[in-house]
Amino acid sequence: MSVVIAGIGMLTPLGPTRESSWSRLCQGWKPAPPASVATPAGWTIPPEWLTGPPEGTRMEQLVLRAAREALADAGLTDPAIWQSPRFGCVVGTSKGPLDLYQREPAAPGPEISFAQLWPSGPLARLIRELNLRGPTICPVSACATGLEAVLRGVRLIEQGDCDLVLAGSVDASLNPFVLHSYRRLGVLADRHEPTADACKPFDRDRSGFVLGEGAALFVLARADDARLPRDRGYAHWLGGASFGDAAGLTQLDESGIRLSRLLGELIIQADRRTQDVDLLHLHGTGTTANDRAEARAMASVFGPPDQQPWTTASKGAHGHALGAAGSLELGWLLLSLRDGVIPPVWNLRHQDPACPLRAVRERCHAHAARTGLKVSLGFGGHQVACLVERGSRPAQARILSTT
Repeated sequence: MSVVIAGIGMLTPLGPTRESSWSRLCQGWKPAPPASVATPAGWTIPPEWLTGPPEGTRMEQLVLRAAREALADAGLTDPAIWQSPRFGCVVGTSKGPLDLYQREPAAPGPEISFAQLWPSGPLARLIRELNLRGPTICPVSACATGLEAVLRGVRLIEQGDCDLVLAGSVDASLNPFVLHSYRRLGVLADRHEPTADACKPFDRDRSGFVLGEGAALFVLARADDARLPRDRGYAHWLGGASFGDAAGLTQLDESGIRLSRLLGELIIQADRRTQDVDLLHLHGTGTTANDRAEARAMASVFGPPDQQPWTTASKGAHGHALGAAGSLELGWLLLSLRDGVIPPVWNLRHQDPACPLRAVRERCHAHAARTGLKVSLGFGGHQVACLVERGSRPAQARILSTT
C-alpha cells in the first residue's frame, strides 16, 4: 500500500504557520530572532500566535491550530471526510501538560478535567473538536514520539484500517519541572549564553540543548485516494522502522552501532541503496553523546563525509521540542524536498572533528534532493527513522541566501 504525505500543519517558535516557520529557518542563525520568542527558559511561542478559544491547555491550543492547517493544506475542507470511520488520528506527546500541576486550586480560568492531565489530552481534544470517529492512537516515546506517531499512522493505512490519517505530535514543556530535571542531568546548554546562540549541534564548543515547544501534524493518505487534489503530495513514504537501545534510561550507545543497524535495515526494507539517499535530517541535540553517536552511525552506513548525503539538524534554531521534535523536523525535511533547499545547522561554527558529517553551515544550500532520511532518538532507548521520496508538490517561490 503506497502512502503519501499530503498536508502539513506547523506552529513553532519561528512562526505561526508552516510557511512562516520555514522561511525563518532558512534565513540561518544570523540575525538573532526577536527576543519575544527566546527566553532564559528556552524557545517559546508568543501568545499572539495562539488565536482561537482560550479554554483548554496550551498543548490543546497548539494541536488544534496545526490540525486545521494540515487539513486545509491537503485540500480536505469537507468535515464529512475526517468524520468517516476510515479517517484515523495518531497524535502523541512526551508527557501530560505539567503546567497544570503548577496552577493554584482557586486560580481563575476554565475548569480542567482529569482527562486533560494525561498525554492523550491533546488527542482527546482533537477528537471532540473535529468529531473524529475512526481509529485513534496516542504514542508516547519520549523525544522520538513525533516520528513514531507518523510511523504508526502510516501503518494504519498499510494494514487496511484507514484511508486517511492525521498524524504528528505536540509538546509544551517550558516549566520548572522539566527545566530543572534536565539541568540536573547535565544536558542543557550553558545558561550564560543567549538562548538563540546556546544550542550548537555538532560544534566543538557545544554544551547541550535549549528547550522548545510546538506542534506539527501531517495528513497521510493512500496514494490512490481520489479525494486528494492533484499535486498535493509532499512525499511518498518509502519505509519506517524503530529499534530499542538498551544502553540506559537516559544514556545512549555512543558507538552508534545500534543506530547504524536500524538505518541499514530501513534502507534495505525500502529497496534502496545508501547512495540513493540525498539528505539527512538528524536528531542533533547538541550534547556530546548524541552528536557523536549519530555521526558515528552515519559514517558507518554512508562512509566518510565526501560520500555522505548532505546533513542538517534544526534544534539550534527553535530548541528541543521534546515530544514534538520528531514531527517538527520531519516537516523541515519534507519542505526541503519540496523547495530544493537545505537549511543550515544553526550555530554550527566550528565542527567537531569527532562528528565527520557533510553538514550544511551558515546559510541554505541549494540541492534538489530526491530521497530524505529522518532520525529521532529518545530517552529510554527509543530510536525511530523513516525514509521518504520527493512528491509532486510544486516548489514555493522564495528568496533565500544559499550556497
